[in-house]
Amino acid sequence: MIFASIPEPRAAEFSPKEPVVVNGDKVEYFQDNKKVIGTGNISIVYKDVTLTCDQVTVYLDTKEAIAEGNVKIAQKEATFTGERINYNFDTKAAKAIDAAVSAAPFYGKAKEIDRPSEKEARLERGYVTTCDRQMPHYRIRARQVRIYFDDRIVARHITFYVGNVPVLYFPYYIQPLKEKSAHASILVGKESDWGYYALTSFRYYFSEICKGIFRVDYRTKKGLAEGVDNYYTTKSLGSGSAKFYYINENDATAYEKSGEVESKYRAQVRHRWDVTADTVMMLECNMLRDKNFIKDYFYKEYEELAEPDNYLSFITTKGDIATTFLARKRMDNYFTVVERLPEYRIDIKSHRMTERFPVYYDAQASGVYLNKTYAKSSPMQKDIGVGRIDAFNKLSYAARIFKALNVTPYAGTRQTYYSRNRWGDTNLVRGIFQAGLDNSIKFYKIHNFTSNFLGMEINKLRHIITPTANYYYTHQPTVAPDNLQQFDEIDAYDTDNGVRLALENKLQTKRKAGEDLASVDLATFIISSDYKFRLRDNNYEYKSQKFQSVDLHLELTPYPWLYMLSKMSINTKTQKVQTASVDLVATVGDKVSFGMGHRYEDVPTGVSNLLTADVTYKINDTWKVRAYERYNIDKATFEEQGYTVYRDLHCWLVEFTYDIKHDTEDQTFWIVFRLKAFPDVPLGLRRTYSRPQYGSVGSPS
Repeated sequence: MIFASIPEPRAAEFSPKEPVVVNGDKVEYFQDNKKVIGTGNISIVYKDVTLTCDQVTVYLDTKEAIAEGNVKIAQKEATFTGERINYNFDTKAAKAIDAAVSAAPFYGKAKEIDRPSEKEARLERGYVTTCDRQMPHYRIRARQVRIYFDDRIVARHITFYVGNVPVLYFPYYIQPLKEKSAHASILVGKESDWGYYALTSFRYYFSEICKGIFRVDYRTKKGLAEGVDNYYTTKSLGSGSAKFYYINENDATAYEKSGEVESKYRAQVRHRWDVTADTVMMLECNMLRDKNFIKDYFYKEYEELAEPDNYLSFITTKGDIATTFLARKRMDNYFTVVERLPEYRIDIKSHRMTERFPVYYDAQASGVYLNKTYAKSSPMQKDIGVGRIDAFNKLSYAARIFKALNVTPYAGTRQTYYSRNRWGDTNLVRGIFQAGLDNSIKFYKIHNFTSNFLGMEINKLRHIITPTANYYYTHQPTVAPDNLQQFDEIDAYDTDNGVRLALENKLQTKRKAGEDLASVDLATFIISSDYKFRLRDNNYEYKSQKFQSVDLHLELTPYPWLYMLSKMSINTKTQKVQTASVDLVATVGDKVSFGMGHRYEDVPTGVSNLLTADVTYKINDTWKVRAYERYNIDKATFEEQGYTVYRDLHCWLVEFTYDIKHDTEDQTFWIVFRLKAFPDVPLGLRRTYSRPQYGSVGSPS
C-alpha cells in the first residue's frame, strides 16, 4: 500500500489543525488543478468521517470528493453506501445514486439520496425499514423520505410492504426517532366479558400539537369501538392530551348481543402549563357516560384510580413557601365527590428562624368551601356544604447531644373554623395542641474482613445500628371529630399519645463499580412498633396502655443478581400475624430470570394465603418462554396460570400468551406483534397511564 499526504499548505485549506490524509494503492497530487486522485483501496479519514472506495477525486478548493466503486462513508449519525457519491468534507453534504443509508434503527435504499447537511437526508423513490437484511422482511416505500437524524422521519405517499406484498397505503407518515413505542400494533384474544376481541392502535404524528394514537377495537360481545388519544405541546402555553373513546354496545356490529343497544363513551382532557419559573398550572377534566366504563374498557387505569378526577390547580413555589389554588368539581353524577369550590393553601416548610440557634418554623394555612355531593345511586342523601378555615403552626429545635444523639423537640397548634357542624350548629372553632420529641442515634463499626466466600465479594464490613424513639402527643380537640362532617384528614384529628420505636440494623460492604469501589447494602433489618400510652373507646374512657402491631422489614442483597424483601406485621393483642410477604427475585446470566412471592393477610373479611411464581427462560436467540402461577395454599388450588411463548422474527417480535383464571373459569389468550426496534409495551396493552395529581408537577403522558 502507498501512503500519500497532501502537502501542508494545501491541507491547511481544509483545516490548519487537521489535514486530510488519503491512503490508497496509487495516490497522485496535481498542483495546477489543486486536486488529488487516488485509485485502489482508498481510505480517507477526516475528523469523524471515514470514506472508503475504489477511486476518488478530491478538489482542494471546493473541499469536495467524487468517490466511485464500493463507496462507504461512515459518520456518527449514519453510514452511506453506493457506487458513486459526491461528498463535501467541510459541509458534510452528500449526493448519491442507487445508494443506501444506515441510521440505526432505520435503514433505507433509494434511487437518489441527497444529504444537504449532517442533520438531514432525503431519499427519492426509495424505502425505509428497521430490518437490516439485504431483502428486508418489511419496508415502507415512498416517493420521498426525509430523515432528520436527531428528530424524525417524514415520508409522503407511502406503501407498507410485508415481503413483496403491499398491505397499506398512507399519503403522509411521520416517525419520531426519540420515541420507542411501536408505531402500529394489534392485540387479539378472548375474554369472558368481551368474547373474542381485536384491539388495534396506530400512532400518528403531524406536528407537535397534533400527534397521538388512533384506536379501532372490536369485541364480539360488545361491538365496534373507536377512539383517539391526541397529545400536544405548545411553545408558550404548555402541553397536554385530549382523549375520546366511544362504543355503541350491542349494535349491529356485535356478534353476541347481551342486551339493549347503548351508547357509552369517555372524554378526558389533561393539561400542564409552566406559567412562570415558579408557578405550574394543572388541569384535568373527565366525562363519562356509564359509571363502569373505565372498569370495563380501561381496567389498568381503573386499578390506579377507580373514580376519575376533575380539577384545576395553580401551584407556586418560592423558597420555603408554596401556595396552592385548587378547584375540584364533579362532572358526572355517578360518584360521591367532595368538591372544593375553591381552596387556597399556603405551606411554609422547615424555615430556619435564626442563624444562631437551630429553631425551625413550619406552618400551613388553608381556606376552602367543601361540598359533598352524593352519587345518584343515593337519592336520599342531600349535599353537604361547609366553609372551613384551617391554620397550623409548629416550632421545632434541632439539637445534637454528644455529637451523636439527634434530639428534636417540637410543639404546635391547629385552629380550625367551621361554618357548621353535623348537627347544624354554626360558626365553631376547634383547637388542637400537638407536641412531640424525635430522637435518633447512629452507631457503627467497621470490620477489616475480606473474603470471596460463595462468590459474595466482601471488601470490609460496616455494621450500622440506628435506634429511634419518636414521642407524639395530640391533646383532645375542643370539638370532637364525631361532631364534624368528615371531608378529609383535617376533620378526623383526635387525641393521640404514644411513641414510635424503631431499631435499624444495616450491613454494608464495598464492591467494584468500574475502576472504583462503591458501598452496597448487603442486609437491612428494621423492627418497629407504636406504643400507646392511652387510648379512648366509644364511651370516652381511656383504655390501658399497650403496644400496637409490631412491624418487621428485612432486605437482603447478597449478590447483584439476587434480591429478597420480606415484611411482616404482628398483632400484639392476638399475637397473630396480620400480614406477611416475601419476594425473591433472581437473574441467572441472560438465560433465566426467576421471581417468587408469598402473600398472607388475616383481615375481618377472611384469610388470604397466596404463593406466586414467575419464571422466564431464554432457550436461544430465537425462542423464549415464560410461566406464571398463583396458588391458594388454604384452598390447595391454582387461582391463575399464565404461559407465554416469545419468538424473535429478526425485525419483529411475536408473543403468544394463554391465561387461565380458575375462580371465574375465564380463559384468555392474546397475540402481540412488536417491532424489535421499538421494544416498549405495544399500544394495544397500554390501557393505563401515569396520572399526575393536582399537587404534582409531572407532565401528562
